[in-house]
Amino acid sequence: MAFQPGAGSGGRLSEPRGNQDKDMKDLFDRFVTTDNGSSTILTLPTPFIFTLRDAKQKIVRLQSKNLVAEASNSDPEKLSVVPNRFIEGKQNPIILGVQEGKSCLSCGTSAEPKLQLEDKNIMELFKNKEQAARFTFHNIPEGSIHRFESAAYPGWFLSTSQKSSEPIRITNRIGETEITEFYFKRILT
Repeated sequence: MAFQPGAGSGGRLSEPRGNQDKDMKDLFDRFVTTDNGSSTILTLPTPFIFTLRDAKQKIVRLQSKNLVAEASNSDPEKLSVVPNRFIEGKQNPIILGVQEGKSCLSCGTSAEPKLQLEDKNIMELFKNKEQAARFTFHNIPEGSIHRFESAAYPGWFLSTSQKSSEPIRITNRIGETEITEFYFKRILT
């Protein structure tokens, strides 16, 4: 099945609709090509780089082995992003890493998800179907914002607190106090 982006818009407020889908399409096209229904890995490029802000404009940064959302004028964390080529169905299954892809965001393996950074190389996860699922999030564009749903725990989404300097977490309580909407901006390198 060929990659088909969903209807969304850019991660930059001043950009026209559809640009973010182009970023995701470019990401999947760069890493995977589809011939007769089977995926073929192309020569592996480097991960795409994105930044993340919640809907309240708090930047997501790495702080003491945790990703936190803080009201700051500092630069947001550079997130390494690769597609998960093993998951079909929902939109844009991606793996998110920090520290140049040396640590990746995971929902863990227990009965309920626990968001954490694990020391796993993002390019190794790209190749490993068995391990990649707990590190995969469906990037779901909704207008100019995006939600990130866990592939391993459907119905659970990345979220931030209303307060500044709190770790990002995962919730299944959409529309309550947690912020589940993000601006996801590609950094061209």
